[in-house]
Amino acid sequence: MTSVDALIEVLLLDAHETAENIIQDAKETVQDTLEEQRKKGRERARESVISIDRKAQDEFTIIKLREIASTESKAKKLILEKKHAMIEDVLNQVKNELLTLTKTDKYLHILENLIVEGSIIAGIVDLEALLNERDSTLPLDFDKIAEKIYKKTGRKTPITKSTKKIDVIGGVIIQTTDEDKSKENDENNSSLKLVMNNTFEGLMHTSESEIRFRIAQILFT
Repeated sequence: MTSVDALIEVLLLDAHETAENIIQDAKETVQDTLEEQRKKGRERARESVISIDRKAQDEFTIIKLREIASTESKAKKLILEKKHAMIEDVLNQVKNELLTLTKTDKYLHILENLIVEGSIIAGIVDLEALLNERDSTLPLDFDKIAEKIYKKTGRKTPITKSTKKIDVIGGVIIQTTDEDKSKENDENNSSLKLVMNNTFEGLMHTSESEIRFRIAQILFT
């Protein structure tokens, strides 16, 4: 082998070794890259799982909170409905008690006072009292009632029992008659009537808010 051949052989051997090294480095680089990518992939997957899990937990929490809020809202609504029903029951009991009162001996005196008070508040002469069917049969002395009004106001106030009947538990509606002298010269108001509702229903309606408030205080405090 000549020196030239020996040199060529050495160069080829070096080239082979260099190629082997390059290939090995490339393999190692690729392996490292693949491992890094796998690692990053696993990390991303883990983070994704955590994110999905957290999102699921958040959504679950939100759903639960909404369910709780909905349940609480329904419970509050149910409680309000129950309270309202209880108040209505008490009001119905009050009406029943008033109906029972109309059948007692002292009711006649109560009715007379309601007529007197309604007439005084009306403050106008020539009045009539509208009663229900039952009360219209009671022995009401309207001359005596007029005297009571006069003693309290110093004003003569003729008052009569109306032939009209009203559908109420008890009490009276006071209104001016068609011959109200205070309106003789007023063409625009000649057909109008001044009405004072002193029925049990009217009195309850006027004070309904206060009555409900007092019932609620007694029932729920």
